[in-house]
Amino acid sequence: MRAKKGVLALVLGTGLLTLFLVMAGVFTANVAPVSTPTETPNDVETLTLKAVEQPQTRIFSGQLEARQTATLAARMTATVAEVLVDVGDRVEQGDVLLRLDNADLSAKVRQVQQALASAQSQLNTARSDYRRMETLLAKKLVPQSQFDEAENRLKTAQSEYRRALAAVDEAETQFGFSLVRAPFSGLITDKIINQGDTATPGAALLSLYNPESIEATVNVAESALPFVDIGQSLTVTLPTYEKTLTGVVRTVTPAADATSRSYRVVVTLPDTEVSDTLLPGMFAKVTVSQKAEPVLYLPSNAYYQIGQLNYVKVLDADEVKTRLVSLTQQGRVRKGIKPGEVVLLNP
Repeated sequence: MRAKKGVLALVLGTGLLTLFLVMAGVFTANVAPVSTPTETPNDVETLTLKAVEQPQTRIFSGQLEARQTATLAARMTATVAEVLVDVGDRVEQGDVLLRLDNADLSAKVRQVQQALASAQSQLNTARSDYRRMETLLAKKLVPQSQFDEAENRLKTAQSEYRRALAAVDEAETQFGFSLVRAPFSGLITDKIINQGDTATPGAALLSLYNPESIEATVNVAESALPFVDIGQSLTVTLPTYEKTLTGVVRTVTPAADATSRSYRVVVTLPDTEVSDTLLPGMFAKVTVSQKAEPVLYLPSNAYYQIGQLNYVKVLDADEVKTRLVSLTQQGRVRKGIKPGEVVLLNP
């Protein structure tokens, strides 16, 4: 009985030792590794990549601006008697927008107008006397000295009339300064002064702009400037209204901005599209088309994604290779593959 237990223990020990040696790698089969080449199935679709000529476009951001704007200022010191407009009001050229206290000026105008009327009357009398004396002198009915006196009175009356006329012009001009008028038709954008305030020469009163003079203004990079010319049509996008217009280049500033090295380009908008809804300061984008360049695109079934990376299967000498490529959202190739290479479809 003891002999059987000893044999059993020996067998179990030998088996455990053998298992341990196998796990440790002592007994390893001498088998050569097998390499499995990647083969291209006959029914796989492929695509030979070709570049296409495509105009390159660049978008420059800017804003809408009014070509015709004005900030109206006082030309005299006076109290603001009345402000006749408010922000947002539409006005016509020549409308009175603001009136300064002009009681003294009004009285002055009446005074000089009366003086002018008196000077006119005296001039008429002097002219009549001169003509009469001229006739009598020709008939030798009056002496030369009497004619000379009539002539001197006429010259004096003419001088007095001119002075009175100049005084009226000056008084009316001063009175006109008290009435602030619209220099053009447009919209009021700012009311800087109110009734009862004191206006002084040069002090701003009101601001306005002509909505029919709205333009798009952008700063164009130096590299794109050769593709922009006066009179050229450019696409203008107004994100606020999701609207795209065709404008015409009006001016290109010949000097670059010292900081950005860009050039100011002004694009006029179509008259049919310009309205009160297009406001100065609104965001605008202008598209500039540059020369055509060869561009390579990958169709959506020619690449696949792993995470955020794009891959293609490239057929190279009957061998399929996986390659990482960089693409735009539209599938344009940035790098990783070239025209003439063959890729597998639906990889």
